Amino acid sequence: MAKLSGIGHATLPALAALLLGSTAALAQECCPKELVDAANKEGKLVLYTALLLDSEQIVMKEFNKKFPRVKVDIVRAPGARLFTRIETEAAAGKLGADVIDMTDRGLAKRMEGVFADYAPPNADQWNKETMISPKLWSRTTHVYGLAYNTALVKDPPKSWQDMTKPAYKGRMGLVIAGSGGTTWTTAMYQRKVLGEGYWKAVADVEPRLYESNGPLATAVVSGEVQVAMLLVNGSLPLKLDGAPIEVVYPTEGMPTTPGAAGITKTAVNPNAAKLFLNWFLSLEGQNAMVGKLGFVSLLKGADVPPGAPKDIKLWIPDKDEYEKIRDKWIDEWNVVYKYRQ
Repeated sequence: MAKLSGIGHATLPALAALLLGSTAALAQECCPKELVDAANKEGKLVLYTALLLDSEQIVMKEFNKKFPRVKVDIVRAPGARLFTRIETEAAAGKLGADVIDMTDRGLAKRMEGVFADYAPPNADQWNKETMISPKLWSRTTHVYGLAYNTALVKDPPKSWQDMTKPAYKGRMGLVIAGSGGTTWTTAMYQRKVLGEGYWKAVADVEPRLYESNGPLATAVVSGEVQVAMLLVNGSLPLKLDGAPIEVVYPTEGMPTTPGAAGITKTAVNPNAAKLFLNWFLSLEGQNAMVGKLGFVSLLKGADVPPGAPKDIKLWIPDKDEYEKIRDKWIDEWNVVYKYRQ
């Protein structure tokens, strides 16, 4: 079994540990009959998410295998755009979400007031070092890697440094740093770990810029670009479906973004919302996220991504610094890459 290590500068032992208790007991703890009945009576929930729409649709099938009577309406937008929508709706007293899942922990922290108190039944089995609020949990933990079109690229990249090669000039794609939490984490990692000059070295290769990982993943498959900096959950599902795309786990390490998911204070379907998060934060739910999408998990005993190398070096930024320098560094990134909204 593969092993993940390196949460920031430390190891991630939680990913190798085993949960206590039987599967049956955990299922009952996660989703007792009383909660399921109440959720079924509500019959639906509204999810606001920064996760790729295709990814949400894949794992929602797993949720509905277990709970077919709870329909999930998905509202998806990149993190920064979703934040603006939530702020606007909340200010007008018209927030439409029952559950919100943000990839940018800093932006989630800024709107902590819209969330209700919540903790899953297995809260003691979760790594809490990266949490920005006791109300918000890492239903998703994204890892950023590389990808390439297998039909067009004969000498694929193996590292972040490879992406500065002149051979990729005009053939590479990446998502703007300000798109959401995962892209900001990646930009932060590149500047802090790979060096002050890394952004400019990549910009000199004249990459094509995209506003989200979904369109970029499609561009790799179509050949619009041949190599890309791309979320694993953007590339792995396409690979599993037989598309000409390969996942690359860079040798220097992988920027890792724990999500921040919670139930809103104004939830119209609070029982369905609780069932939803309880299940996705359970061992079964987390293994679905890892196995279907290539996420990592901060839950003890969870699986590791299919096809991952023996040791994945994870880099999770300091949560305070992550929020403090975000806006300034994104502005500087925009200048380096000549990006204007």
